[in-house]
Formats: sequence, C-alpha cells, structure tokens
Amino acid sequence: MFAFVPVLVVVIVALIFAGSYYWARRQGLLTTEPAAEGEQGKRRISLLTEAVAYVGAILLLAGGVAAIGQRWSSIGKWWHVGVFAGAAAFFLLVGIIVRQVREPAIQRLVGVVWFLSVAGVAGAVGYATLDVHENLGTFTILAVGVAVALYSAALWLVRPRALQNVALFAGLIVTICGTIAAVADPAPALAFALSLWGFGLAWAWLGWQRYVEPIWVTMPSGVLLALIAPSFAAGDHGWVYAIGIATAAAAMAASVPLRNTPLLALGTLAMFGYVTSAVVQYFGESLGVPAALAITGVLIIGLAAVSARLMRETRPPKPEEPAAGKPPHVALPPKPTEPGTEKPSHRDLPKAS
Repeated sequence: MFAFVPVLVVVIVALIFAGSYYWARRQGLLTTEPAAEGEQGKRRISLLTEAVAYVGAILLLAGGVAAIGQRWSSIGKWWHVGVFAGAAAFFLLVGIIVRQVREPAIQRLVGVVWFLSVAGVAGAVGYATLDVHENLGTFTILAVGVAVALYSAALWLVRPRALQNVALFAGLIVTICGTIAAVADPAPALAFALSLWGFGLAWAWLGWQRYVEPIWVTMPSGVLLALIAPSFAAGDHGWVYAIGIATAAAAMAASVPLRNTPLLALGTLAMFGYVTSAVVQYFGESLGVPAALAITGVLIIGLAAVSARLMRETRPPKPEEPAAGKPPHVALPPKPTEPGTEKPSHRDLPKAS
C-alpha cells in the first residue's frame, strides 16, 4: 500500500508544476524565445521521435550504470570520483555542442543533460570529501550543497530554464541544511524549519519579481517549501503551527487576485494538514473542538457556495446581439433648425448667427 505513496507524491508535484506552467502561459509570463522554449515555431522533430530517443538514452544510461556497478567495489576511491567527474564533463560538453541547434526538442535535451551534469558534480564532490578525505557527514553535505549551488547557478545564468532552476533550488536547500548541521551539533529541528521557511518565501518572491526565471518553476517551488518547512518542528514547538496556518492562509488569499489555481490547491492542502494535526495533537481526547471545527467548515463551504451564486446572479448581463435578419438600430441624424434658433451650448456663449 505504502509503495504507491512516492508515485502519488510525484504525480501531485507534476500536476502542480503543470498547472503553474498553464497559469504563467495564460498570464503571458513565459519567456518569449520560441526556439528555446518551443512555444512557437514549426516543430521539425515529432513528439513520438523525441520520446523514443529519451527511452533509448535511458536504456543506454542504465546499461552503463549496471556495467560500472559490477566493477565498483574493485576500483579505488579516486576512480569513484573520476567516474562521476567524467560523467559531469561528458554531459556538459554534450549540452554545449547541441545547444547551437535551434530545435525545441534539442533545447529540451540540453536541459536534461546539463541536469545530469549537476548530478555528476554532486557525486564527485560527495565521494571526494567522504571517501577520499574521510570527512564528517556534515562537511560532506555542506561541500556538496555549495558545489551544486555554484555549478547550477553558472548553468542557470547561461540557460535560465526549468531543470537548471530546479538544480539551483536543490543546491541552495542542501547548502542551508549543511550549514545548520555544521554550525549546530546536534542541529535543532526548529533551525531547519525556520531557515527553510524563510528561504521558501524569499525564493517565491524572487520568482514573482521575475529575478529568477522561469516563474512557473520558481514560485511553486518556493511556496511548496514554505508550506512544508514548518511541519519539521510543529510537533515539538506548538507555536510553529501558527506559522504554517498563516502561510497557508496567505497562499490561499494570494491565489484569488492572481487567479492561480495551483497556488490555491497548495494552500488548501497545507491548511488541512496543519489544522488537522493541531486538533489531533491538542484536542485528541475531546469531541467538542473537532465537532465545532467540522460545523464551522460546513458553514464556510455553504457561505462560499451562496456567495458564488449571488455574484453570478448580480453580474451585469451582456448586451443583447441584434436578431438575425434585423438591422441594428442606427441613431437618426438631428433635425435641421432654422438659422438663428439654435440654443447656445452655454449661457455665456453667443447664439449662432
């Protein structure tokens, strides 16, 4: 049963980002570069051909990983680092070479291979710090985070696209967690929760201000992190529930003027989770408070339904179109008047002569 939980999480995240992409496209917030984004222009490679090519690439990578895995224990530690570093360099060069092709499918391939290059850098730095130099796990996490963040930032500056944005975001999260773990030992959960919560809000704001593109990746990533982060310490510190509930309410309120359905869905799910968890933790032995919350929820749903109906009924009707075969009403010209009988338009103006 629980084996389907990761799949469900992946599906929900994919739906959120797909909805954010649709919202950004409807609002005209996408980067207008047809060759790079594939939004416009003539498609020369079919989607089926692109999918088959990705399947072939996956099989190639799987075969290579399986072959290296059979000899992994028999090679030295520096060879481990060299394998990851070589893979990172290979994928980087592939992206640089094919980046000059202005075909949308090829441009998407560039994003994929550069994302794999970031993964190779993370593996190389991790094995170099943990296996070769035998450093502590906290220092390894910090080193991997800094390396991934710097490398992803350089790739994002060259090509500010979705996968490079995701890699940069992940690198910064690992850097923050590694810094907290290196400074405080043991690191309190409250430090992780508040730091990631603040970073999520800042990342969402940077996306909204168009400082970190694309907006349809930056905003939901930051909001998702800001909504999840308080849950890391809410069990030990009850006042953190207030932060989580306030953040969820702010996301729901912001979704109304923005007309952003994924943002509303994120805020609603977070609100449900935090309110339910708080009620179970503090009022688990009593039925009065849960019943009151349930009744209040029903009343709010009814109020929302009635408000929506009233707003729809009070909306001004659209102007009626002229019936078929009946000419529209045309204003008649004013009747001519005798010279000298026109009334002045203002009492201070003389009559026409």
